[in-house]
Amino acid sequence: MLLTLGITLICEIVSYLIQIILFKLSIEIFIFTKIVVIEALYNVIIVIIIYPLIEKFGEVLTKIFKEKNIFTKYY
Repeated sequence: MLLTLGITLICEIVSYLIQIILFKLSIEIFIFTKIVVIEALYNVIIVIIIYPLIEKFGEVLTKIFKEKNIFTKYY
């Protein structure tokens, strides 16, 4: 969760700085801060919801591939 929050903040700050440099935009800290906080919270909520599903899917795949399949039709 903290990793997602950190990566979101870093990516958004770098993206904003690149936009300022390339497009010569004016710096609006309040609006930028509001957008970054909303995006970071949204990403954290998505990770909280989806991570357990990814874990369960991984456990199912592990179970499938670790099973010992015995094919009796091959003599």
